[in-house]
Formats: sequence, C-alpha cells, structure tokens
Amino acid sequence: MSDDQNLIKEIDEEVRQDNYKRTWSKYKKYFFILVTILLILVASINFFKYNKEKKIEEQSELFYQATQYIDQDDYQNAEKILKKINYSQTTGYSDLSFLYLIDLVNKKKISLDLKDLKVKKNSLFYGLIKLQKFNNEIDLNIENIDNINEIINLSKPSSNWKYFAHELLSSYYLKKNDSENALQSLNAIVNSEDSSEYIQERAKTIIEMIKKNK
Repeated sequence: MSDDQNLIKEIDEEVRQDNYKRTWSKYKKYFFILVTILLILVASINFFKYNKEKKIEEQSELFYQATQYIDQDDYQNAEKILKKINYSQTTGYSDLSFLYLIDLVNKKKISLDLKDLKVKKNSLFYGLIKLQKFNNEIDLNIENIDNINEIINLSKPSSNWKYFAHELLSSYYLKKNDSENALQSLNAIVNSEDSSEYIQERAKTIIEMIKKNK
C-alpha cells in the first residue's frame, strides 16, 4: 500500500470518527432519555406485578378465613370479610365472594341487600352472579325486580348461562301468573339440541304441571 493510500485511509478514518462524535453529541440526550424511560417502564411493570401478586395473596388469605368462619357458623364475621373482598374489586376473589354472599342470603344465614355488592361487567362470572341475584329477588322481592331485560339477554342462544336463565325466567313468569311466557322459556330448553337430558326432563315436568293447572 502506497503512502498516498495510507494517508487517504487515515483521513477517512478521522472523518468517520468525527462523524461519530458529532452524532453522539447531537443524540446522546435522546439516548439517555430513552434508556431512562425503559428503566422506569420495567420498574413500573415489576412493581405492578408485585402489587397484584400481593393483593391476590392477601385476598386468598381473607377468603380462606371467611370460609373458616362459615364452617364455624360465624356468619357475621364471614359476611364482613366477604363484603370487604367484594368491595375491593381487585381480583377474582371479589366475584367469588359475591357468589358466597348470595348463597348465605339464600340459605337465610345473613340478611343483606345484594344491590350494595359490586360486580364488573367484564367478569367471567358476571352472568352467573346476575342470575343468582335474580333468583334471590324472585323469592324475596319479585315486585321490585327491575333488571328483567338483562336476564332475558342472558337467555339468548349465544349466552353461556341460557338454560339457567330460562329456568329462572319460567319461575319468575309463573309467580307473575304468566304461564304463556313461562312455557316459552321452558320449551326453549326442551327444544334445544345441546341442553342436558337432566335439565330437559326437569323442564318437561314443569311443562306438564303447568298444562294440568290450566
């Protein structure tokens, strides 16, 4: 390699180094900002996960304590804990506590206005909770039921709770002396291809009883 080529190579290297330095000087603050944002983001995600796991653990312990109180027939303390879990609305235990409270109300172990309890619409158990609440209202407060359209929506073919909804609707209509709508709900169960044999037989029995009493 000639001296001229060496000189050209050295000059080219110096120019490249100068370009690197200028680029670094121009963009280094953005680089540090980006790194800082990434570190904060990672720390926030880890903090969120830690808090979520901590809340799940706390609610798990509280829920277990509530079930122990139920086993000991101490329904007053069980109710307090289950309400506390439900009001927090932070984990799946909030929905599970709602179902337990409904069960205690239906068994006449506690007296509680279910309207005070909370459930999110995106909850996996939203439909079941609404139906359990509706079941309670049929027995205790049928004249003040104001969510009948919501229950009808849960009886649609696309609903996971359609058969339970139809059974409760038939019970509701019978108590309202509306045998036609009761039969319509029961026939929806009987005529369905994917309803279980047990629930179909139960619906058929109620249909026969209605027809005899007409």
